[in-house]
Amino acid sequence: MKTFICAGVVGATASIVNVPLVHKPKVLEGIKAYKQRLGAKAFNGSESIPSVSLINVGDAEYFGEVDIGVPPQKFKVIYDSGSSNLWVPSKSCTNCKRGSPAYDSKSSSAYTEDGQSFSLQYGTGSCNGFISTDSVTMGGLTMTNFKFGEVTKEAEDVFGQAPFDGILGLGPAAAAVDHVPMPMQTLVDQKKIDHNVFAFYLSSGGKTGSTLSLGGPDPSFYTGDIHYVPVAKAAKLLPYWLVSVSDIKIDGEKTSSCNNLFGLFGCEMVVDTGTSLLAGPKSSVDKLIEKVGKVNEDCSNVNSLPMLSFSIAGKDFDLGPDFYVLRGEDDSGKVACELGIQSIDAGVPIWILGDPFLRKYYTVWDAEQNRVGFALAKQSADMLVV
Repeated sequence: MKTFICAGVVGATASIVNVPLVHKPKVLEGIKAYKQRLGAKAFNGSESIPSVSLINVGDAEYFGEVDIGVPPQKFKVIYDSGSSNLWVPSKSCTNCKRGSPAYDSKSSSAYTEDGQSFSLQYGTGSCNGFISTDSVTMGGLTMTNFKFGEVTKEAEDVFGQAPFDGILGLGPAAAAVDHVPMPMQTLVDQKKIDHNVFAFYLSSGGKTGSTLSLGGPDPSFYTGDIHYVPVAKAAKLLPYWLVSVSDIKIDGEKTSSCNNLFGLFGCEMVVDTGTSLLAGPKSSVDKLIEKVGKVNEDCSNVNSLPMLSFSIAGKDFDLGPDFYVLRGEDDSGKVACELGIQSIDAGVPIWILGDPFLRKYYTVWDAEQNRVGFALAKQSADMLVV
């Protein structure tokens, strides 16, 4: 997962609002701990959704501010395309981390009681609480009478040391617990933006420039055309932003790494801003890792590692080791390398197309046309991939 720091709204172009984001690099031990947590992660894949699985919430790397209430109460939240609810700690939370902000409904003149209970289920724990209604501001755009979750008990092992307070989900509406309204659609309905479309540009290594665009893609962040692909049919059963990938190639050679979901659609991959790795079923990923080869911790062989290519809707999207190898500091402060690919136990053969891919390809999530678009992101010449 990522960590966003929103500095406010800048560079609004027509009906598009840009929210600046900042990347927080991990140290090597943090990367290893993250991979272990991801390996233990389990998804929910049921048709009914009394709760929703979120992807690796405990290891965020990007977070940003959201304001709730009048006057505003500020919270740091993950902007996460892999989940579909907004929640923050409640003042009545019994075990939320000390010193972090907590929502106080009595301090907001715009608060309206709802009270419906909710539960968010994670691989290592859960969050419980109730729904409230208040004014919510993201990227300088205020949604009135917006329903969100007040958490009264959280999974301490997931959130106890997290550098964020809650999550702002940008996933499909079908995954929202209690079927609460989605932020993007609410912004459209309240005429704050024209289209239910958002896009991410992710820079790396603490570089400035990472941006979430609300209302549509911003051409200043990518080159060439956006290659749009339809959301996979499997998304009717698994409520994620899923795309079908026909194969993962290594140096142009097919690997047949994709497990077919129900034997029909190839690799079903969640296009997820909330995961710092590429991930998939153990049986397939272990074979893929073996073909990629060992990554030396001292980074000495990174340049000799192969090129990966993801075949999506008839187009190959290349991804080199400068993106799929993660870099972090070891205990002595030296830069160390770790492979950014990990197996997961999801219960179904689902994959995650996380940050390594999204840093290279500017990505657009279009709820109006039920599609996801990819274009080559503009990269700074001195970018450090972390």
